[in-house]
Amino acid sequence: MKIKNFILIGLSASLIALPSCKKDKDDSSTKEYLKGTLSFSISSYLRKGEALTLTPSGVTHPVSGTTKDVGFYWTRSWTTGKDTTKTESDANGDGALKLTTPSKVGTFSVGCVAFAKDYYTSSSTVSFYVVDPARDSTVSGAYTGKDLTFKDPRDGNLYYTTVFNGKTWMKNNLYYAGSGISYKDSEAMDAIFGRFYNWKEASEACPEGWRLPSNADFKSMADALAKEGTAFQEKADFKGVAGGLMVDAKFLGTRMWEYWPDVKITNKAGFSALPVGYAVNTGSASKYTGTNNYAAFWTSDQNGDDSAYYRYIYVKQNDIMIGYGDKESFQASVRCVKD
Repeated sequence: MKIKNFILIGLSASLIALPSCKKDKDDSSTKEYLKGTLSFSISSYLRKGEALTLTPSGVTHPVSGTTKDVGFYWTRSWTTGKDTTKTESDANGDGALKLTTPSKVGTFSVGCVAFAKDYYTSSSTVSFYVVDPARDSTVSGAYTGKDLTFKDPRDGNLYYTTVFNGKTWMKNNLYYAGSGISYKDSEAMDAIFGRFYNWKEASEACPEGWRLPSNADFKSMADALAKEGTAFQEKADFKGVAGGLMVDAKFLGTRMWEYWPDVKITNKAGFSALPVGYAVNTGSASKYTGTNNYAAFWTSDQNGDDSAYYRYIYVKQNDIMIGYGDKESFQASVRCVKD
């Protein structure tokens, strides 16, 4: 089964609003539409039980040019009925909805409808994910109750650890909020996918007693995964061993690494690599890409003044590959290794 970047059936978790106009069977042909396109903003990923306020915008009454004589009501996919937050006669209301997300993880949607007498309604529906920062209920299969843990004294964040070939590694991606960015700007995903750092941030992000791994550290792990007698070059691809770092995990029940016959996922090293992709800062915003296809991790090794090396895994290849990215604009995951 091919996973398409966590795309929901009929609705996108990337905040794609779907405007529409509803036409009653007995409407006359002279009925008109409200002006504009109804919309509202909500994060793609939210914590369970999170409280937030949604405010409709973008639509006005054709005569007044305002929302004074426009009403709004809301629907939720996890409950029945509707909440009317503003009537047509309420000139001062804004139609905002105070919302608390469900107490369980999953995919949900919320819809808003704008209405006014003698006009067609205008509607917008947005879907989103509810996640649990505790990780295990959102991402299953990546960690076990037997994993050792480390608590970061800076913020209390908890990390699973693995010992392989004499080195202790963090088993999940760093999510220290002192730098870096959240996945798709959703802080609810920090503990689940980790944060994304440019190289300068990554070089200073690991807690005391831990450090950003070098190419030599990754080589040591790859050598131990390879057939006996194999010795990889430090700044080359490590062929045939990526499956030993990958974990067959599921995000809200959906497999993250797609099955490919050439890649046998064993997670022998206990590294539990997840395909969370990477980001590129374009100057005005960060563009996220590669989810479900790539896992990318910074190394401490520089490639000249402006770029540095990172290690990455691609879903279709059983290799731990090497690449280099701009130190300031390329944003990847960080796995710390113990000193």
